[in-house]
Amino acid sequence: MKLILRQLELPLDYTELDLPAAAIRRLKCNDNEIKQIHVVKRSLDARPRRPAPVFVVAVELEMTSSFRLPEWLKKDVEILDNEPAAEPFKPVINKDAPRPVVVGAGPAGLMAAYHLAVMGMRPILIERGEQAEQRKTAVDLFWRNGTFDRENNALFGEGGAGLFSDGKLTARSKDRPRIRLFFETLVQCGAPRDILIDSEPHLGSDVLIKVVANMRKIIEANGGEIFFNTPLTDIYIENNHITGIKCGSKEFKTSRLILATGHSAHDIYKLLQTKNVELESKPFAVGIRLEAPQSQINASQYGKFADHPRLKAASFRVTRRPEKGVRSCYSFCMCPGGLVISCASEDGALTTNGMSYSKRDGIWGNAGFVVPVEPEDFSELAAASTEPQLAGIHFQQQIEKAAFKAGGGDFFVPALRLNDFLAGKISTELPEKRSCPRSRPASFEEILPKFVIDTLRQSIPGMLHELEGIDSSSCIVYAAETRSSSAVRILRDESGQSTTLKGLFPAGEGAGYAGGIVSSAVDGLKAAELLFGVTT
Repeated sequence: MKLILRQLELPLDYTELDLPAAAIRRLKCNDNEIKQIHVVKRSLDARPRRPAPVFVVAVELEMTSSFRLPEWLKKDVEILDNEPAAEPFKPVINKDAPRPVVVGAGPAGLMAAYHLAVMGMRPILIERGEQAEQRKTAVDLFWRNGTFDRENNALFGEGGAGLFSDGKLTARSKDRPRIRLFFETLVQCGAPRDILIDSEPHLGSDVLIKVVANMRKIIEANGGEIFFNTPLTDIYIENNHITGIKCGSKEFKTSRLILATGHSAHDIYKLLQTKNVELESKPFAVGIRLEAPQSQINASQYGKFADHPRLKAASFRVTRRPEKGVRSCYSFCMCPGGLVISCASEDGALTTNGMSYSKRDGIWGNAGFVVPVEPEDFSELAAASTEPQLAGIHFQQQIEKAAFKAGGGDFFVPALRLNDFLAGKISTELPEKRSCPRSRPASFEEILPKFVIDTLRQSIPGMLHELEGIDSSSCIVYAAETRSSSAVRILRDESGQSTTLKGLFPAGEGAGYAGGIVSSAVDGLKAAELLFGVTT
């Protein structure tokens, strides 16, 4: 008999040798009834009600035939059947049909191209920016002195915007088979195996660069072709069906195009409008990025055990419900031991993000604190525009241009001490060891809408109070966080295709159906699977 046993509690200092004894106590079985045991999922429970943090694990066990499962334990046990695994799906490939094309080498595009390649469909992958390794050189230069490359930056290039992030692999999706396939693909490409069992896995930008490079090599080894520094400039259409694309001087014939260009490729939305592809505005969120000493975050989450060597840099999630006169507020994309970074996809405009490396050993932690924005908030922009579906983007751009101007130009990030922001003051100076040195004091009122400012000022003190231990006088805030998700959705039908352009498969964050690395990769994988069913 094989089974999964959940809710097995283990101390911080446990080793693999402690697993059998813990399982024996829980199952009330004899030690010779366990043939094999290994961890399949692991989380940390550090709630204050506990005398000490514990790991809560799920283990897979193989038991002897003499074992009898206690009736009272069945709710925490899943019996595994012994049926052989289903054969992987293999598409019927028409070798005379045009090869599928994937545009965008972020999480969605890479996973789509990878899956198509290993299925033998020889995809063509188009990316406007550089390979991950060369892209890092350009981004480091931008962070050092503000040298900006429109096509090769923290938002564009192989790996997408997620390459320069914390590399968080959390998702709300319940699509466990596809998430598992994505994680196994990452491990095959060099990610640590711990991501298969940790409840809040992450990679870090340093590991992501290596993983992405290995994905590229596997795509190419399986017959895929990749073109870098190749922005999409036109789409060819006949009878409402894609027949090919143009990328500068290059042209590619295809009847099946996965569009995974990310939420920052504003020019692609404009191109789609000219092709009468159906778009709509969608809600998103804007706000600031808040930076606090990681030691204080650890103390708030772990208490007196904060220095335990088995505990990693702590993260947090906090929310605030709407109150009189203000909206809800929530933390977003928390980066323990990380950095606040400057991002841009066009000259004269600036946004922020957070990132961290695999060790998460920086002295600061940061998170976005954001406020929901609804289409009604930019209805005036929509009414005055010839492209009303893109009014949310124009709303974001207004903020980003104001942030660039408030920072003094040259991509300096506007920043304030948190207490000064809460008091409506401009800081006279900033901590010397802040994680984003190319930042300077500026008025956030000149950057963010009043409803966002009012909500943040009323909500943040209570949110930090919930964390018990973070001193607001030690915190720094940066403006502005604008690209938490896409402001536009590319409408698609049950086949995964655009509702108005057959052969176009919008996928990932830029399509408006995902948010974050995992959900984007899963959406790209779905697009690749749906593409198999398209006849040509």
